[in-house]
Amino acid sequence: MRHKLASLLAAAAALSAPVSPATAAGDGDTRVSYRYNDYDEDALGDAPLDGSAERFHIRTQQLNVAHTLNDQDELRLGLTSELMSGASPWFLFPDEDGQPLQIMSGATIRESRQQVDVGWERDQGGGNGFGVSAGYSDEDDYRAIYFGGERRQALSEALTLGFGASYSSDSIHPSDAPAFNRVLEEHKNTASLFVSLAQVLDRSRVVQAGLQVTQSNGFLSDPYKRFYGGGNFFNDSRPERRTQAALLLRYRHALTQADAALHADYRYAQDSWGVHSHTFELAWYQSLGADWKLVPGVRWYTQDAARFHAFFTDDDPGEHYSSDYRLGDYGALSASLDLRKRFGRVEVVAAITRYHSSSDYALGGAAGDDPGLVSFTQASLGIDLRFD
Repeated sequence: MRHKLASLLAAAAALSAPVSPATAAGDGDTRVSYRYNDYDEDALGDAPLDGSAERFHIRTQQLNVAHTLNDQDELRLGLTSELMSGASPWFLFPDEDGQPLQIMSGATIRESRQQVDVGWERDQGGGNGFGVSAGYSDEDDYRAIYFGGERRQALSEALTLGFGASYSSDSIHPSDAPAFNRVLEEHKNTASLFVSLAQVLDRSRVVQAGLQVTQSNGFLSDPYKRFYGGGNFFNDSRPERRTQAALLLRYRHALTQADAALHADYRYAQDSWGVHSHTFELAWYQSLGADWKLVPGVRWYTQDAARFHAFFTDDDPGEHYSSDYRLGDYGALSASLDLRKRFGRVEVVAAITRYHSSSDYALGGAAGDDPGLVSFTQASLGIDLRFD
């Protein structure tokens, strides 16, 4: 039940340095990128009250091709294939002391997902350009079609305006619907707008600020989760509208003498469900000589809980309720390491990320650990090629 909606804000906020003639794509150039990703969630620390303690293991293959038609136009194609297996948190149940016990899905989920993305971008020179993209994602119980466009406009030699929009139409057909009293079919639509400004401070430093607003309507509940309240079991119930706003700040600093670059990012987001979050990221791009590059990074994330989030309730829960850990208050720390080696027109990439979430990492502290909080390790291998 996941798909990768094209993040136009992230694309607009990619503060790239000027491309040198040695690396610039010429007419007829083709660039091919392949990645194999292995995502493995830790098993639950404590055995669940029911269900499997093993969580998601996801293997993803991604192939991206970009071809320049002339000195202005570029076409892009992306293909993704994903295999998922494992169990997921279902709902929480109180023990004798009122502490939450995790109930996991009773059977191991085995699903596959296929996705295709296409895009066209035109570079009009002088920092100006525009692009459009579209995609389709299909898995056993979920389908999404999405498209978007963006525009870059140079306001001066040092200041660039970016803006764009995206739209997604999704449908869900939950498995085992009659057996678990799930919806048979539901739909949701998501529209997003962004605007950003990038300012070149000098030859070594660039800053950017971006604002994104997203509106989701339709079925926003999770049909695979339940809620225990007032002695009864209910299907997860969330409002049918969600408005999200996010502010993104980015800073890039090239250190010529060290042959390195610092990337610093901050993101603040809030939504109409009461969730507020902060994200801080730091990465160091270090050239090691002989065409080696090392990129260590760290990330801290913290969020408040949605207004209707609870582990469980003693009384009738009301209209909206969810015990989904992703809507609770928690924090997460992650560290990553990316190693790259170039061999002429070929670059080999290996990366690993370790992620751990806990109430201890939440800003101001959280009420207590949700036993469903996830920790995972993700490793990837890839190769980038360029052809004339």
